[in-house]
Amino acid sequence: MPASSCIVYTSVFFQDFAHMKSEFENNLKSYSNHYEIRYDLFRDRSMKNLKNTLQYLNSHEIDYIFTFRSSDKNKIELMYSTAMEYAPPVIDVDMGSFVFENDFFKGSRLMISFHGKNDDDVPTILNHMSRLKPDIYKVALSYTDTGKFLSDLHFVYLYKKQNNIKIAYIPMGTGNSFLRVVSAYIVSDYSYASYGQPTAPGQISSDQFNSVLGMFKEKYE
Repeated sequence: MPASSCIVYTSVFFQDFAHMKSEFENNLKSYSNHYEIRYDLFRDRSMKNLKNTLQYLNSHEIDYIFTFRSSDKNKIELMYSTAMEYAPPVIDVDMGSFVFENDFFKGSRLMISFHGKNDDDVPTILNHMSRLKPDIYKVALSYTDTGKFLSDLHFVYLYKKQNNIKIAYIPMGTGNSFLRVVSAYIVSDYSYASYGQPTAPGQISSDQFNSVLGMFKEKYE
């Protein structure tokens, strides 16, 4: 069994900057962990709130992924253009919404992501992503067939090995929480955990995630 080096990011969203600041200082109590900032799920998505949020994260040297999901490409361009003024450590852009030149993201690692269903073709997705030359590949599929997941897992493992890429491979779905841990241990460089309300079906808390990963390590390493 391969040794896991997966980094688990806690996916968070808040009402606004003031709420985020309060949560970090009173409940999260750690600036040294890894976080995904789901800004599209904030209640206040104003530019002022975004700037305050990113300035705060940077001032505390927090390792975070900035994510904004929308079907409105004008909003996507505005949000990411503003975010890039603060050079987030990682910036996640959905493959279907990618309207940028790659050098636009200098100063941040670029994650290209795809979210889909059980029957989506993983080889085609990864080949399409490769043309965009991301620093990190993210494929998140809602699996209903464990056999399809195992077949895709094998392909992702070989693809990663052959192409020397960094990847977040996420089997989504309310019944697939354990498959997330399996993927994290075998192939993923990055995965996601919940804080309070999950931001994707099947997410578990970082404590649950790390405790199960620890069980694997004790048995196989």
